[in-house]
Amino acid sequence: MQNDRRWIMTAPERSPAEHAVHGLLQAQDEGDDFFDTVRRLPNLLTVEAEQVLDRLIAATGAWQRDEADVWAVRLRLERLRRALRDMRVHGVDAVHADMAAAGENPAEAMEAILRRVNLRDKADLGKDPALLAWREGQVLQSLGRTEEAISHFERAAQGLRARDAYGMEGDIELTLWQLKRGDRAAGDLEAAVGHAERAEAAYRKIDDRDALRAALVALVVDTALPALQGDRRSDVYLARLAEIDAGYGEWFRSYLRGAELLWSDPAEAETALRRCMDTVGLLGDGEALQAHWRNECARKLAAVVPGEPVAAPSSVSALDHLLASARSSPDQPDVEVRHLDQALRIVEEERRGYRSEVTQRALSASRAPIYLAAAEATRRAGRDAEALDILERNTSRSLLTRMATHELWADEEISPRSTTPDYKLQAIRYLTEYERHAGNGGSRRQLRTSLARLRESLQRDDEELLARIPSPRPRFEPTTAAAVSGRLVDDDIVLVYAPIGEIYSVTGDGATKVASFDVEAVEKLGAEYRRLATSVEHSTDEATAAVTSACIDPIRAAVAGRRRVMIVPYGALWNVPLAVMDPQPLAADHRVSYVPSLSVLLALLDRAWPERRLAHFVGVADPDGSLPHAAEEVSRSATNFYNPVVHIGANIDMPALLADLTDADLVHLACHGLAFDEFPELPALHLSGSGAERQLWAPDIVRMSLQARLVVLAACHAGLSQALPGNEYLGLPGVFLSAGARTVLGPLWKVDDRSTAVLMDHFYRRLPEAGPAQALFQAQQALRTEPTSSHPYHWAAFQLFGLS
Repeated sequence: MQNDRRWIMTAPERSPAEHAVHGLLQAQDEGDDFFDTVRRLPNLLTVEAEQVLDRLIAATGAWQRDEADVWAVRLRLERLRRALRDMRVHGVDAVHADMAAAGENPAEAMEAILRRVNLRDKADLGKDPALLAWREGQVLQSLGRTEEAISHFERAAQGLRARDAYGMEGDIELTLWQLKRGDRAAGDLEAAVGHAERAEAAYRKIDDRDALRAALVALVVDTALPALQGDRRSDVYLARLAEIDAGYGEWFRSYLRGAELLWSDPAEAETALRRCMDTVGLLGDGEALQAHWRNECARKLAAVVPGEPVAAPSSVSALDHLLASARSSPDQPDVEVRHLDQALRIVEEERRGYRSEVTQRALSASRAPIYLAAAEATRRAGRDAEALDILERNTSRSLLTRMATHELWADEEISPRSTTPDYKLQAIRYLTEYERHAGNGGSRRQLRTSLARLRESLQRDDEELLARIPSPRPRFEPTTAAAVSGRLVDDDIVLVYAPIGEIYSVTGDGATKVASFDVEAVEKLGAEYRRLATSVEHSTDEATAAVTSACIDPIRAAVAGRRRVMIVPYGALWNVPLAVMDPQPLAADHRVSYVPSLSVLLALLDRAWPERRLAHFVGVADPDGSLPHAAEEVSRSATNFYNPVVHIGANIDMPALLADLTDADLVHLACHGLAFDEFPELPALHLSGSGAERQLWAPDIVRMSLQARLVVLAACHAGLSQALPGNEYLGLPGVFLSAGARTVLGPLWKVDDRSTAVLMDHFYRRLPEAGPAQALFQAQQALRTEPTSSHPYHWAAFQLFGLS
């Protein structure tokens, strides 16, 4: 292992983590016990030590291309890294037994692989494209770069299928099933099942009955889940399973019946599941397999039978076991908190392996019960600041991923636009067909398919970028209330409306609980206010009073004397203009803004924006001729600035516009916007009248380097901001914040073109003296005093996002 230390040995000053890794490798050379070494060097169980091993593995990857024998060295490093990561999550003692059984002779492993893929010379391991992709996928998986690993495994499976290496193809397909099904949450369940189906087909071709049985079990269980059970595929796979193993077929028929009746007929479900626990021997003699499925039955029983003991988990069900154990310990708060804390560590390690905002958003939704349960238990223990920190770890995580992606693209000397304009043009063409045919089934499917292809092509761009950048890569991790507190000045306050029904404040003095609120009631109030506010035919007085009583009055004492108020809303509150709720609007005495999370706020507080004597204004308006008041709005706004740049009409030149946007101090966009419910990460702005690049998509904005202190989105775009399950904020304001903007002014709902023009006229005339927050409030007050625009529909929608 001495060559493995060459990077550490040449470092002029080693960190504690580097010292620890050096000590581990030296101990391995000397034959010392691995676990004794880990206990002696606690710095091995840190993220920093993992990053040191990342760099060593990357270095051996470079040597491996020329030296096939280096594969054994790299494999050893990967196993060390994986073992240390598991110990960091589960503890040293819990991993000890598993490690004893995990040893493998690298030379024997290579020989076995050569036989399975019909190769003779181990040198072919460094030449065969499919095996290269497979090996690189293994490395990336061990490094926690799961999505990149999936891409390599898919290429490997395709190559092996082409040359009839069905056994190894099936193994890789099952790995892909596990990665997509186990870690990517319900959003990728259909894709995961597709891999299990290909694994079944591969194993059937070589009549590998044991492997075929494993693939069929995966298919039987997954296609019976609520998300996929509509087509009854599970019955087909259950019949196939019974054909090759009658015991398995009988056992899983009873297990699925128990799972299906769990909520509709608990008594019958209990009978079926207890029968499964008693007959688990039908699954063969494997103790680990029997323990796993016995535990699955016990975990389901624990949901409806109070006090039901949960068996010790297998590795794949550890998270479910911890949750079931926590639920079964309501009278033992210390035990409950300990189980939930362990579950959180597992989830956080899981999330570290994903860099896609789509995946992070899915994980936020699927893992939300864990964060909520842990925060509730911590709050009951009287540790409010810790509860807030737990919730922060599941708030707008997809936006943190988007910010990390921006950092990667900001250093690339390439066009900020995607390299896949054809997919964009295709999406717009099908969107036009969808609108023309009133969203009929055919046009809906075409639009959905085109957007899915666009998302995939944009993700490939990101993956190719990641492949060019060595580890460690930039990433934004969830912060703590204490870290934010240390960056606030005396007259700042952050209010967090938390999903556990508590309002927390964060100031320079720390984090405290301010008040409680009824989550379900406030969700209904927020939805009702938005319904009334978006139509001039309805009065909002009653809804305004209710929202004020529930959400504003409880925090008035906390904000007294504070100049800047930053709000982290929850759920439907993202659609409510909390700053201007009557009868005493917060915006009258405070600079109010919305922020997606404490972590995003900290990133904004740490940024620096250029100071110029004269602000550079860039405006865009009416690219398709349907917003005549927008053109007047931008032209009039531009007169407030020295030497502005204005792009108006159908002949806007996109490259010139993009260049202007990256150099602007203030950006004003008065145009149409696009949003898609099934693809919330793909909103777009219509910035040009013609050409393939007429839309600026959210991923394109992320790839830009903005330095704007203010972006005004006077975009005709309903649903500009929304909160998805898992406390995930989505909207164009967040996209611009992630791309470098300091503050974004945007609407919460679609606003009248004429009213927007009038409001912006008032806003820009007051902006130089009052600043964005007060200029906005004064402009809103000016509109509400006019009879024709007094309804909140005309003036209340516009809110500030980011720093006020």
